Amino acid sequence: MEEYEQNIKNGDAFVKKEKFMDAIREYTKAYDAISEDDIKAEICYKLSQCYSSLDHKSTENPLKYAEESLELHHKLGDSELEVMDLINIGYIYLDSGKREDGISYFNKAIEAADAIKDVTLFALSNNAKAEALSSLKSKQAEAMKIYDNVLELTEKSEDWENYFEALYGKISILRDADINAAFDAGKAGLDKIDTVMNTIKTKKDKKEFKDSVSYLYDSVSDIAMELENIDEAMKIAARSKE
Repeated sequence: MEEYEQNIKNGDAFVKKEKFMDAIREYTKAYDAISEDDIKAEICYKLSQCYSSLDHKSTENPLKYAEESLELHHKLGDSELEVMDLINIGYIYLDSGKREDGISYFNKAIEAADAIKDVTLFALSNNAKAEALSSLKSKQAEAMKIYDNVLELTEKSEDWENYFEALYGKISILRDADINAAFDAGKAGLDKIDTVMNTIKTKKDKKEFKDSVSYLYDSVSDIAMELENIDEAMKIAARSKE
């Protein structure tokens, strides 16, 4: 293993432990050591996310590396990763409080994903935009429409990761407006998880899938508690462990 590869591996391990300064140190060593555009772009992406995680309000370093990653992926002609870079930049702006700038980049990501006909990236970009809009009361109807479109699209393509992210976003909006409707949508979502689980063959894959959507069980259980439906909350908690 090359030294820069070990640096990247070390950085990834630090990220898992949320030791972002240590990760930045390791990624920077790798960044300084290599010249290959594809590897440098990968490191830039990782550095941008680490800097953003350290301080959401400061955009200088996150944007510096995110924009370099975008430039390198454009140079390489890697359209899929360009979309990921646009989403990354959008979240850097959104997390720093610059919602309109974030939405602007999510729109660019949507256009880029549509241009290359990548359904998964198109759904991911739309979910990001809807998330940004949903924090504004005046934009929640627009966000709901986007989530509904993503749900329809991803059910057809069986992109369950983006499907359940969209459903979670929709439930979060409904929770403020009509908690009973949110609860009904949440329970329907848990039934959908069971349906998808029945199509998965191995126990390992079933567990990985269920773990990946555990946030939905938590959300629906919380709603049940808010409705003071303790029995239902306990059933949902037990259901998540089945």
